[in-house]
Amino acid sequence: MADNKKYYYIRLKENFFDSDEIKLLESIPNDGYKFSNILLKMYLKSLKYDGRLMFNERIPFNAEMLATVTGHSLGDVTRAIDMFKKFGLIEVLETGEIYMLDIQSFIGKTSTEADRIKAYRKNIEHQKQVSVQMYDKSTPETEIEKELEIELETDKKQKSYSQIVAMFENNGFGSVGGILSQNISDELKDFADESNYSEATKVISKAIEIAVNQGNNRPAYVWGITKNWYQRKLFTLASIEAVENKRKKDTATSEAKKQSDAEKQQAAQEKELLAHRQEQYEKVLSIYSEKFGFVRTPVFLQDTPDLKNNDVWELLVSGDDETYERLKQVVDSHE
Repeated sequence: MADNKKYYYIRLKENFFDSDEIKLLESIPNDGYKFSNILLKMYLKSLKYDGRLMFNERIPFNAEMLATVTGHSLGDVTRAIDMFKKFGLIEVLETGEIYMLDIQSFIGKTSTEADRIKAYRKNIEHQKQVSVQMYDKSTPETEIEKELEIELETDKKQKSYSQIVAMFENNGFGSVGGILSQNISDELKDFADESNYSEATKVISKAIEIAVNQGNNRPAYVWGITKNWYQRKLFTLASIEAVENKRKKDTATSEAKKQSDAEKQQAAQEKELLAHRQEQYEKVLSIYSEKFGFVRTPVFLQDTPDLKNNDVWELLVSGDDETYERLKQVVDSHE
């Protein structure tokens, strides 16, 4: 009876860790036991595709992806792959596909192991020939990489959409669906086409934040903000914040200039008033001098009920035009 081609478990022999390869692997200082752990996880990940480490039917696992699924650092996984190749535990084709060479020893029936190993090796050699014919180093991006990028982009798009929906629903905009759902998708796409989905999410999140802070929880208000940014070609949060910071700086500069102009105007008015008081002072003393033949502070002012201070200058500076008229009147009428 033929073996099922899809295996979802492995059977390790009791001497698995006694093999020369595993002993040498685990003897590597600091990294040995991590390498053996990575190897076992790679064996398990390869079961679904008969010993090939594949993300799906078309996309092979690379070092970055393996680091994620095994829970080890990229550096550890990269070093482990190099070591596995040296020990003959894996074979990496030009297309990036990784074949676990000993996998047939851990699956299926012992009686068919030799036949399965032979067929597996033959398949690897066939795939190597195919990859040599198809591989083109002058091509900057393989079809596999393109497909992976498409899947990752779709994942980013969905995450962005979910994040914006959550912001709307958690901030009093109501339940998202129908037209609003489509609006969110369209707005994300428009900004992502000019930058990426990460930036698009930040931009729309900022617009929602502004609307909430202004007490306006209507989606139309949010789209009004984003429309304004889009028309001004502000496609990233950094560009929006840069424009806003410039506006605040310009406003502060304008306010400072207004304050400076007001202070200058006030100083000019005070100077003009001082000159006016000086003129009034000289007129009062002139009247007094003409009546009495000499100039001095008119001490008689201290006896005048509403002009008790006998310092004419202080009275004029602190008073107003009515004070001057009263002073002139008193001096003019004094015998």
